[in-house]
Amino acid sequence: MHEPKYKLNQKDDARWHRLLVRHCLECPDKSGKVKRHRKYPPLTPAENVEFEALCDKRSRKIESHPAVKASIQRSKRHTRKVDKLLAKLEALIKNMKKGKLKLKVDRKK
Repeated sequence: MHEPKYKLNQKDDARWHRLLVRHCLECPDKSGKVKRHRKYPPLTPAENVEFEALCDKRSRKIESHPAVKASIQRSKRHTRKVDKLLAKLEALIKNMKKGKLKLKVDRKK
């Protein structure tokens, strides 16, 4: 069976999807109650381990795609830039509280 480079193979994908449906049905609805379905029993511990392994495999394959790698890099650069700006802002606030920073006010008369 041919497995595309950035996707799970058909067998793993079908199994992941079936487990995902059952996993999602275990989550409580808005009222806080979990509705039980005869067709979709809750996941057993062994199935839960298998589901986690398939999720990890799927995540690794998706993250290896060039477009996703570029997106992650952009996100990291953006985060670093925001962190630097936040550090500057915190330093300015700290100086303002100490009274070291004086605001210049233009008063036109």
